[in-house]
Amino acid sequence: MEIKTFWNIVLKGIGLWLLMNCLYIFPQITVTLITSQFMEGWDTVIPELMFSVFALIVYVIIFCLFLFKTPLLISKLGLEKHFTETKIDITVSSNTVLKIIVILIGGTTFINSFPNLIREIFEFTQQKELLRRYPNLTWLVFHFINTLIGYLLITNSVLIVKIINKQKDENPL
Repeated sequence: MEIKTFWNIVLKGIGLWLLMNCLYIFPQITVTLITSQFMEGWDTVIPELMFSVFALIVYVIIFCLFLFKTPLLISKLGLEKHFTETKIDITVSSNTVLKIIVILIGGTTFINSFPNLIREIFEFTQQKELLRRYPNLTWLVFHFINTLIGYLLITNSVLIVKIINKQKDENPL
């Protein structure tokens, strides 16, 4: 495996991790909108909402750079310089390593979200509230979606690697 291929895999893995962390912004925006509207009024919502949207845009730009513009990042950061050898002796293909990274990210996402989902479902059933009146509805939905995404990443890692590689082939640098 060449040094450039190694950095390509590492940066794509970081991009997938950033994509998963980007999802945490959505429930924060929702909770901010709901609580600020009833507690303090709309005057305090605008700066918080603008900051959240700005953070979301920055996350999207950064994870798109890491996932789809890795050759650009490798060349701009000079990651392949300062290596005495041009190849790393690994007999595993880059698709296999990328698939392992997708499965690991999906597994950690599932492991982090599933207990929270169970806790939210337990609290919901104990409160005996209607679903629309449940105060942590956004977190319940978020943990459900996050658990589902983790499961889908684990089970569909081959498809995700194909999508990432297809995007790479369409945007050569």
